[in-house]
Amino acid sequence: MTHNSTQPRAYVAAPAHSAAALAAATAALIAAGFLVTSATAADTIDADDLVSVVADDMDAARAADTVVTLPGSEGFPEPVYAALFGVPVVTLAEALGGVA
Repeated sequence: MTHNSTQPRAYVAAPAHSAAALAAATAALIAAGFLVTSATAADTIDADDLVSVVADDMDAARAADTVVTLPGSEGFPEPVYAALFGVPVVTLAEALGGVA
């Protein structure tokens, strides 16, 4: 998918146990016009595979226009790393302009 420069990119950080919340947040952000990415769900074979997957996720968070945190993910590596590069880290309500 080609990125439309007018379409903001949101990376969503969510705990693994909150699949339903992640799905709802993703749907709401897409409806609000965001291009949404999240952590890669991948089966890793060895440590090198795991490092590669994590590196890709960190790069995706850093490349986003905003990182959206769902409850319980505020201290995850992706939001912390993205913030170090000046990417705004916000809650879902903040990303949606208070409508969540």
